[in-house]
Amino acid sequence: MRYINLHNIYIRCSILALTLLITQASFCQVMDTGHKIDTLSAADRLAFRTNAVEWLILVPNIGIEYDLGRYNYSRWSIGLNLRYNWQTSHTFKPGAIFNVAEARLELRDYYRIREFTNYITPKKGFLNKLLSPRRETAKHPNTTYYRGAFAAYNKFTVKLGSEGHQGNAIIGGFMWGMMKPLYVFRRGHSLDLEFGVAVGVAYAKYDTFTHDAFLDYYPKTGNKTTILPVINDLRVGFVYRPGKYPITKKYRWRYDVDMNYQSEFDNKLLAKRRQIDSKAFNDSIDNYVRKLFWEKYDSITNKHRIAEDSLRLIGQDEKSLKRLEKENRKAKIQADKEAAKEEERQARRRLIREAAREARKEAEKSNSESEAEEPEKPAATTEEKEEKGGES
Repeated sequence: MRYINLHNIYIRCSILALTLLITQASFCQVMDTGHKIDTLSAADRLAFRTNAVEWLILVPNIGIEYDLGRYNYSRWSIGLNLRYNWQTSHTFKPGAIFNVAEARLELRDYYRIREFTNYITPKKGFLNKLLSPRRETAKHPNTTYYRGAFAAYNKFTVKLGSEGHQGNAIIGGFMWGMMKPLYVFRRGHSLDLEFGVAVGVAYAKYDTFTHDAFLDYYPKTGNKTTILPVINDLRVGFVYRPGKYPITKKYRWRYDVDMNYQSEFDNKLLAKRRQIDSKAFNDSIDNYVRKLFWEKYDSITNKHRIAEDSLRLIGQDEKSLKRLEKENRKAKIQADKEAAKEEERQARRRLIREAAREARKEAEKSNSESEAEEPEKPAATTEEKEEKGGES
């Protein structure tokens, strides 16, 4: 008997059905462009959703959403999503486990792409441009986008390898996605196709365990507490709207449907632009007058500055001349003093030389007189000379 894998058949059929729905999603409805305000009933503001991706991995899930505003230009909604796959029945302890139970609260802001006009201008700054719904062209006019935040409480038991994890987690983060109208039923109910992703940060506290196949139980190996980034949701799902107001008529820009608001907005914007233009014109005149004034003022101050600088230079020249004359006088006086001292020294030297000359003359004269008064001595005899020589 040939074995039939029902799980594989289920997955293949689901993927085929999802593909057919996606290919037909863009041809069913057209976005409403009427200029009128509609008041929504409670059923029109209600929606139910489910995620086909989680059904493919055998995790049942359902969500409910309710619009916070009651007009067709209201764009905020609040929602609650539940998913549960816990303690499935087994005849033995399995080696692979995927049990999860989660409740998630969402807050969404829906919007449509707006093309640039005279009144709708591009945002400035990288982050503003990234988050802004304003674009040069609306490439997908039948698509409604959303962005928002979520908070979730998760209980899990997961074992896909040698070690398993069981515990609780609190998750918070942001989401982004899009919706395309899929089908409108005969009574006005509608079905939409949703794509989205939710990322955030999880604070998890869990126990670790392994699988003992021989004793058929899960021994605990430890416990941990951690904070880590997570992808909380990858969504390819369906949204059912029980009211008679499809998504093609909802989440409009108020400027497009409320003519009074549009007129008031245009008047405010026109007044603001006039104020900006008037301020720019006045600033241009002020700048022109200020420029002329400062040009004249600078030319006059430059002339006065030049005159003051020339007078200052003349005064500095006179001071320098006086200082030079004073220094010259001091140098001349000092030179005269040095010359007088030199003459005095020369005069002293002359007097000393003359005195010394006279003293030598006096000494020579006295010597000559003394030689004349002394008698002549007899010449020494030969014998006396020999005796003197012998003594020497």
